[in-house]
Amino acid sequence: MKQKTGKGASRGLRLNMIIDRINQQTPYGGVTVKELAEKYEVTERQIHRDLHKIQNDLRVLLVKKERVIDGRKSTFYCLKAGYLPSMSPEKATAVFLSMLQQQGSALSGCLNELKDALVATLFKYHYNPAELAVEKLQDRIHLVEEVLAEPERVGELFTKLVQALKDCHRVKIWYYVGYRGKKTTRVVEPYGLICKRQNWYLVAYCLKRRAVRVFRVDQIENVYPYTTEKFACPQDFNLKEYMAQSWGVINDGEAYRVRLKFQSNVAFRIRNLVYHPSQVLEKELDDGSIIVSFYVCGIKEMQTWIVQWGDAVEVLEPDWLREDMCAMAENILRVYSKKE
Repeated sequence: MKQKTGKGASRGLRLNMIIDRINQQTPYGGVTVKELAEKYEVTERQIHRDLHKIQNDLRVLLVKKERVIDGRKSTFYCLKAGYLPSMSPEKATAVFLSMLQQQGSALSGCLNELKDALVATLFKYHYNPAELAVEKLQDRIHLVEEVLAEPERVGELFTKLVQALKDCHRVKIWYYVGYRGKKTTRVVEPYGLICKRQNWYLVAYCLKRRAVRVFRVDQIENVYPYTTEKFACPQDFNLKEYMAQSWGVINDGEAYRVRLKFQSNVAFRIRNLVYHPSQVLEKELDDGSIIVSFYVCGIKEMQTWIVQWGDAVEVLEPDWLREDMCAMAENILRVYSKKE
């Protein structure tokens, strides 16, 4: 059924269409009251009332801009938030569901506000809520992820780090070093943030170590911003290049070529996923197993990943890594061989 766009349209529908029209015209300077009145076949006074309701009841912020066209000054209305791209219900729902992956992460504290804003801008004014059924769909989506024990606390610290990153000022952090079981205090210059498996890491220049270090955000206990102590991020530092050879989040220097043999029962998983940009499928053997190579640094992180595959993987090269994996397997066996 074709929607009515003139006098016969309900006010609610007309408000939706006016918002959509302003949104479409915002990149081109906006739209005038006269243009809206002519398009929707109502008086200019009615359009003024509609615009008042849009701003005060629907909370859609508008901006008035004066422009002179053909010697006459006209008032144009634009969205204050800028142009909102047109999205189908399917795409809008996909955006909404992708946000759910951040539940329990450092971003979870903002999720409810973001969800409400997303629903308001993408759903309410353009589509029938029943068509999307976002809340109902959310109840039928279950995410199996690691979650932070204190996401709100970590989220507050995360916000301070993002601000320091944007403004290029130093911060003092109180950091728990897990493998040492000790706390340390550092003053750092934030260079970037990276995310792996929903965990966030701060890449920063440490003034104490005089080198770039990586700090896991949920192990930072507190952040104090030195807003007046500005720094310039080195022009030759590129976060993607710095992390390019790292298996995980640690760049510990020299990279090595690692060759692994995966058994046939897991070979299809290796073919279907790229675990690192350097991944190369070198050979497929007659028994269905495959040999894959990587060129990476941060081998300690890679070892924990190799262990997850159990006896479905064998390290072929380098020899020292093969020996390290043997030692790790012996230590695991020793743990399970202990008797109470």
